[in-house]
Amino acid sequence: MDPGSRWRNLPNGPTLKHLTDPSYGIPREQQKAALQELTRAHVESFNYAVHEGLGLAVQVRRSRPAWPTW
Repeated sequence: MDPGSRWRNLPNGPTLKHLTDPSYGIPREQQKAALQELTRAHVESFNYAVHEGLGLAVQVRRSRPAWPTW
């Protein structure tokens, strides 16, 4: 196989065909392990912020006055 042959059939410009595909955004039955591991820290951080961090932020906010009392 010619090493340059895979570059010959590239589109001439950008396309949104993958974004308009009806199955776009639907996860596959089996996810790739490397991709899951790569994003694990981000997902766990987001989940912590939503489940625990927001509650802590509200508690801190309630314990302080709305405006500084100098």
